[in-house]
Amino acid sequence: MYMSSIKVTGFKKLQRTLALIKLESQRKKRSSAAIIVEMIRLYLKNSIGPNYYLQAGMAEKNMSWDYKCSHISDKDYHAALDKLNPRPYRKITQHKLSEKSFLQFSHIPCAKLIGFLEPVKGFDVDGNHLTNEQQLIDLLGNYINEAICIKIPEGYGGKGFFAGTVFLDNDTLKIKALNEEKSLTISQVLDRYRTVIATEGLLFESFIEQHPSFAQFNQSSVNTLRIWVLQTADKVEVIGTYIRIGRAGKLTDNAGSGGIMCPVNLMTGVVDKGLTTSVPFRDDFEKHPDHQAQIYGVKLPFWDDILSCATETLRKLPYTKFVGLDLAMTTEGPLIIEVNVCPDKNGAASGMISSSPIKNAANLL
Repeated sequence: MYMSSIKVTGFKKLQRTLALIKLESQRKKRSSAAIIVEMIRLYLKNSIGPNYYLQAGMAEKNMSWDYKCSHISDKDYHAALDKLNPRPYRKITQHKLSEKSFLQFSHIPCAKLIGFLEPVKGFDVDGNHLTNEQQLIDLLGNYINEAICIKIPEGYGGKGFFAGTVFLDNDTLKIKALNEEKSLTISQVLDRYRTVIATEGLLFESFIEQHPSFAQFNQSSVNTLRIWVLQTADKVEVIGTYIRIGRAGKLTDNAGSGGIMCPVNLMTGVVDKGLTTSVPFRDDFEKHPDHQAQIYGVKLPFWDDILSCATETLRKLPYTKFVGLDLAMTTEGPLIIEVNVCPDKNGAASGMISSSPIKNAANLL
């Protein structure tokens, strides 16, 4: 029975893949047979599977074979990471509190820390205790009419993210969530995190006000760049990037919330067509699917400043030669949201990024 269910599942996956190939052949005006043959060739050469092939848009007629071969397998990617970013040092950026400390100490622009709430180890930005609800209320009293955000210290993909504006309601401190109608007391906000507070703590930061040129893509979310930066010998350079754009009404721009990802031309800062990970091929969005804001062809401002901020971040990070940075653009300039020392390799497919330079750099060590 067990083996039979595996066969059925495998057959359904094959059916689904073949249906996607047929659809892609119609979209790209290529025969299904030609696409399948190319998929097999690429798998035999680089262990790139059909899903990655489709997500990277490799059925495109004008995409060169050399470019397709510049994408590496998961195995090669993680083997390269083990050389470029030794595992014992990845903790520097895994916990958002130590990551924040590194960024601030290195004079790399990042969101302003308000405090770290934890039952024993908690403290605010001035070094005062921040271990209970009353201390948090007293602290947030200094941020009336300001927007703040909450993050889980080792959360990812937008998990646990909350943002709202602090205000007084008849002498009671409350927070009006940015994406909710109701206002919440501090107790109600913390009720969402009781288990997390006891085990990990919570990070409180000032909310980022993004530059209008980035807000134009979607007003409700902070739309960020994922930037791949690589060090080879004494050279640090950006090897690829894509912008992530949130959906209408969403606070975050990550793929788990249906976010749109668009490659950005490294030389010009011009945004390419977008896709979501909800479908296994490139959607080629030219406009936002929810409200028709223009995406394709928009030139991002301050591009040199963005690239400089990205390379300077990796240059200062010890024992690390490759990162995927999350960067936001504010009215005061670029700002680092997060440092990822093991970024999702599928981002290379979404961002049209050649991942072979990562393997090549590791081979030189």
